[in-house]
Amino acid sequence: MVLMILMMLATAVYRLLSHGWNASMSPENAMWNVAPFGAMALLGGIYFGRKYALWVPLAALAATDLVLNRLMGYPLFHWPRLIDYGAFALIGLMGFWTRRQSSNAKITAAIATPFTFYVISNFGVWLFGLGLTNAPYPKTFAGLMGCYAAGLPFLRGTMIGDWAFMAMFVAVVVLVKKTSQERLGWLVAEPMA
Repeated sequence: MVLMILMMLATAVYRLLSHGWNASMSPENAMWNVAPFGAMALLGGIYFGRKYALWVPLAALAATDLVLNRLMGYPLFHWPRLIDYGAFALIGLMGFWTRRQSSNAKITAAIATPFTFYVISNFGVWLFGLGLTNAPYPKTFAGLMGCYAAGLPFLRGTMIGDWAFMAMFVAVVVLVKKTSQERLGWLVAEPMA
């Protein structure tokens, strides 16, 4: 439980601190869109207790959304963002499903995480958002493909962020488990499968 709280706080702090840094970057830069929330959604499903697996990562995302929207002068809530929350919930369910599965299933889910978010979130942008020209995407197959093409530079950062943060968070969990089950076992909500 304590480890879960620390990881969620680190995720939220990273997002808040890096936002100004990322805002000045262009999508061509590899660090654009690097964030830990896909990683936390999947690993929340795998490692957090049943009561916390889905809602804690989403609550951290919602809290940082509110802070960032307020700081940037945007409306506190933008309802099409619910599609992104749905994508993260689905990723958390993938993690929850792989909890008792083989390591190969967990690795497959980890590989699929950024692509799952990319497909769902860009579908939401196509459906409700604006293109790079500040005009809505045409509601055609070509418009959808144009939206996915425009999202490719963001996919690179999502892949880097999800996979790097997953590796880091899993390393922390494994280190905590191996360091001393008697001394530090209380930091992990439940045993790993």
